[in-house]
Amino acid sequence: MATICKRLKDPLVYLEQVRQHLGRLPAVDPNTRTLLICGYPNVGKSSFLRNISRADVDVQPYAFTTKSLFVGHFDYKMLRFQAIDTPGILDHPLEEMNTIEMQSITAIAHLRSAILYFMDLSEQCGYSVSAQMALFKSIKPLFANKLVFIVINKIDVMRPEDLDADTQAELQELLKSGNVEMLQLSCTTTEGLMNVRNAACDRLLAERNAQKLKAGTNASGEVTGRLGDVLRRIHVAQPIGGILREPFIPEAALNKMKFDKDDPNRPKLMRDIEEENGGPGVFNVNLKDNYLLADDSWKQDKIPETFNGRNVYDFIDPEIEAKLAALEEEEEKLDGEGYYEEDEELADAAEEDIRYKAELIREKRQLIRNENKMRKSLKNRAVIPRSKKAISLNKLETGLQNAGYDTTAITARARSLSRQSRGRTRTEDTEEGGDNADTMDVDATPAERLRRSVSTARMRSQSTNRRIDGVTDGMARTKAERLAKLGQKKMNRMARQGEADRHQTASIPKWLVAGKRGMGSTRSRVVVVGVYACAAFGGVWRGLMGLMGLMGLDGGALVEFDL
Repeated sequence: MATICKRLKDPLVYLEQVRQHLGRLPAVDPNTRTLLICGYPNVGKSSFLRNISRADVDVQPYAFTTKSLFVGHFDYKMLRFQAIDTPGILDHPLEEMNTIEMQSITAIAHLRSAILYFMDLSEQCGYSVSAQMALFKSIKPLFANKLVFIVINKIDVMRPEDLDADTQAELQELLKSGNVEMLQLSCTTTEGLMNVRNAACDRLLAERNAQKLKAGTNASGEVTGRLGDVLRRIHVAQPIGGILREPFIPEAALNKMKFDKDDPNRPKLMRDIEEENGGPGVFNVNLKDNYLLADDSWKQDKIPETFNGRNVYDFIDPEIEAKLAALEEEEEKLDGEGYYEEDEELADAAEEDIRYKAELIREKRQLIRNENKMRKSLKNRAVIPRSKKAISLNKLETGLQNAGYDTTAITARARSLSRQSRGRTRTEDTEEGGDNADTMDVDATPAERLRRSVSTARMRSQSTNRRIDGVTDGMARTKAERLAKLGQKKMNRMARQGEADRHQTASIPKWLVAGKRGMGSTRSRVVVVGVYACAAFGGVWRGLMGLMGLMGLDGGALVEFDL
């Protein structure tokens, strides 16, 4: 894979450059409301986009600062708009335009948007007013079926009224040539900036709504499609008989005087009463002022809760006992007529219907649950295909006879093969290569056939010697064993059982290596480390200890020698 990647280095580098370039491209939504800003270089297009949106556009006092499309987003009337800043365009034929200018031309031609053509009457951009108007005329065919605005920028330096008569007349001809509107602003002082944005957005919304209404009508003018469905659902109530009902305003509302805080005869508001009585936090609203009583002097009286051992509210209505008697008489009459019994029966019927539907829902849920359990249990189980299922000889014979075939020879062959397979032993079948697997066991039951196949497979697995499989002679087998031992030698040296052995030996504990190390404890710590390594390396260490004992050295010397 590394060789292939090196071989494909150049195409992969090119694809990475393409990916980075695509990541830098702006995300333009062709279906949303769009303002497209175009014009000569250095006329204030990027400054306008930076002021009305959140786009971080580079603004510099020289031409061709913007070399690609920049997209900014803003909200107006709770709707999302996008404004696109295009590179500057020079007035020369289309064939002579470079790649930067062609981005602007392509955006103007193919995006459905409102065109904002910026002009600098002060000529600080380095191009004359006549050249800017000539560019507008040359690219005007690209403005077909689009809203066009001529935006005069830098009005803090030069306004259209300050131009000479001929230039003003030529500018007015541009406005009369089509549905073109002139707007004025200054990006430096932000004068008229929001007015230009709002005017362009309002006209764009009106144009889009008109197109939607026009698209929803047929040749006869009737509204169809989605708009027709919406209008049919809206019902506006009209007076019967075509009577015109004018809005009615009460006389008191018409004669009501306008509130004037300095008027001494004005009615007092609750705020005024609050200020007179200590202000907020001190004044408390008296709810008893709104009581409707026969005498206003009763409003502040305290109402007792009980009187003569009875509830005071029982004495509010003097006819309460007569009303109670009439209510009881009505209840007895309804009960005698069976009014409440019918309600109970209806309630019982509705309740039974709900219970019946609930029972159906429970049964349906249980069926779905059982079906999911069966599907889950069968998900990891092998499904036996129809072609592999066992079929009896009688069924096969009947089917062939119904199809018009003679089954005498087939039946005789199957029965003879079955007798031969029953008369032979498993050892014979194994030695001869298992010919019995190709015969048709007719009279045996499915359990017996399964038991025989399992036993045969077990005998074959036990009789197979994997060490001699694929080896032609004894010499080749000896050579293979020697190569296997050589391959395992590295594993034995590393105390590994094989290539898959990932066992990690115990590392040195922290208490052996941490802390201060003085001159007195260095040798003892080295000895302890050596003993710990002895436990890790086992037999190798014991062999070294025996060898050092024959040489007349002690364990400490061995530790020092080893380290």
